Amino acid sequence: MSTYEPRLICFSCKFSWGYLADQQELAHKINNWIPIVCTGKVDTTHILGAFKNGADGVLILGCPEGHCHYQDGNFEMRKRVLMLQKTLESYGIEKERIQVHLSVDPEGNTIPQIVNHMSESIRALGPLRMTGTKKVDPSAVMNSMVEVK
Repeated sequence: MSTYEPRLICFSCKFSWGYLADQQELAHKINNWIPIVCTGKVDTTHILGAFKNGADGVLILGCPEGHCHYQDGNFEMRKRVLMLQKTLESYGIEKERIQVHLSVDPEGNTIPQIVNHMSESIRALGPLRMTGTKKVDPSAVMNSMVEVK
């Protein structure tokens, strides 16, 4: 039996996921949870930064299609993710390591379930093998979001 526990980073839109929940309580249930203003702000450099900082997978939770608070942020993010998945696959990195869910969950009740489901799929893939990676550090990922213009 393996003791491997996948390391995930979860970006979630503040306007559709967990906005009615107690943020501290929700953060205790979800490791490496990063609430953001809009998934459209998640750039490929943030996703690659998460992998560089030790993540085995990246989960992005955004508004439903056609209901983005910032008009088309989730649409733009989805395009970026699809292009990044294709690029990573050409380097032997499975596209399943980046997942996007577009829905609404004001109380944030389903976030831990979605994270657990993704953890199971990543566990089946095994750890991401990248040279120079470290332990997952969500603050480093968040800092990279602030630094990117």
